[in-house]
Amino acid sequence: MKGGVRRAARAGVGPQARAALGFTLLEVLMAVGVIGAVLLALCGVFLLSYTNVDYGGRLTRATEYAHQKAEDLRNTPFASLANGNDPSGVPEAAFTRSWTIALAGTAPYRLATVTITVGFLSETGRPSTVQVVTQLSE
Repeated sequence: MKGGVRRAARAGVGPQARAALGFTLLEVLMAVGVIGAVLLALCGVFLLSYTNVDYGGRLTRATEYAHQKAEDLRNTPFASLANGNDPSGVPEAAFTRSWTIALAGTAPYRLATVTITVGFLSETGRPSTVQVVTQLSE
């Protein structure tokens, strides 16, 4: 009986013969196709992740620039508060920063609502803004 199985395997029939020969061309092509599809999907995920990380970094910098200006305005004498914007390229070439002051009340109990807007372009060219609102008292 053992001799018959060996002869069948050598002749190319039976389950042992298939194991001895390896994979068929169709099986290899299907495996390459599945692996290729998975790798292509992973490339898309990495690209999207990189874009989101870059956007998050720009958003963080814009928020920091807004907080810096709020701190500058807190250290400005109340009578000197005025609307304004930074010159081009300040604090950074890709960012714009402007602020508005809205006064309320009468002296000496006046309140200033300060709105600071920082604009920037994402890596894909999409314009975005960060707005910080704070209040200062006289």
